[in-house]
Amino acid sequence: MKKCFLLLSFLTFTAMFFSSCTKSKTVVDEVNEFAQNYMYDIRDGKIQEVYDNKLSSKMKEAVTIDDFKERVSSIYKGKIGKELRVGYAQIEKEKSTGDINYAIVRMQNMGRMGKVMDADKTLQFTLRCVIENGQWKIEQEDYMAELKAEKEEKERLNSLLKNYSGLIKIEEMTAEPNKEREGWATVKGTILNGSEDLDMVKVGIKVKFKDKDGEIIYGAKFFPVLDVRYEGLRTSILPGHAKVFEVPINEIPETWDPTQPLDYSFYLVDGVGMTKEELEAEIKDRAKIQKEIEDSKRADEDARKQLKEMWEREKKLKDKIKALKSNENGK
Repeated sequence: MKKCFLLLSFLTFTAMFFSSCTKSKTVVDEVNEFAQNYMYDIRDGKIQEVYDNKLSSKMKEAVTIDDFKERVSSIYKGKIGKELRVGYAQIEKEKSTGDINYAIVRMQNMGRMGKVMDADKTLQFTLRCVIENGQWKIEQEDYMAELKAEKEEKERLNSLLKNYSGLIKIEEMTAEPNKEREGWATVKGTILNGSEDLDMVKVGIKVKFKDKDGEIIYGAKFFPVLDVRYEGLRTSILPGHAKVFEVPINEIPETWDPTQPLDYSFYLVDGVGMTKEELEAEIKDRAKIQKEIEDSKRADEDARKQLKEMWEREKKLKDKIKALKSNENGK
């Protein structure tokens, strides 16, 4: 009887101990554990499961599963180590009620990846977490705002390109790794402006790099066209003209496979209307300035040679622009 009483007492004490441990878990402990598990699930490829169960409803309204896949692949792939160290969560509460508005959780890699963390800020992670129906969820407001702005710009861009259907395009876009600088590549391409009245003064392109499995691992934006002047020469793309560009891109993950084709698209095009008279005057003006640059003894010889080669390549693209117009007129 005494043994049964002692056994019962031990079991009761054990239950009380574990119950006490469970109750002693703080809000900070809970959100830290949630954020850590979220990152591990991303690392382990459970993207659909994370999207379905760990994002807030507000975030899922703004972010599609394809958006999310591209996002996590681009910023997290190959960067989440075996173990993450979680910093103390910053809890923001409503002053009047004491209710939690959100929590900011910061994490970093431990071990080998942790040692290079200070040199590579992409190995430091910050998550914004909210409580929804009694459960922690991820709600990255900065990304949501960025995506909203991109989609609004995309709608404006689509409307513009629709008016010039088939006449404005990117082609022949490739990337060559820089053998002397790890993580760098030179992106080369051509923009054709087959319109008759649109002066393309600013052009933004988004390019995506893939790994050996064809998955997107990195995205970058750049402006091959800005309405600036070089030696007095405007650099916009005139109607019926082309632009050849070479742009350096850095911070490309080592998992990039250069044999995989790039994904690329316009993400911004600003243009102004141009009459035939204005176009003719601008063409004459540019030809004059180009000749002055070519003949200038002040300019660097190599720079002048490169410019001249680029201009010659752009002139040869006239046939492609004519083909664009022919295809469009034939529809």
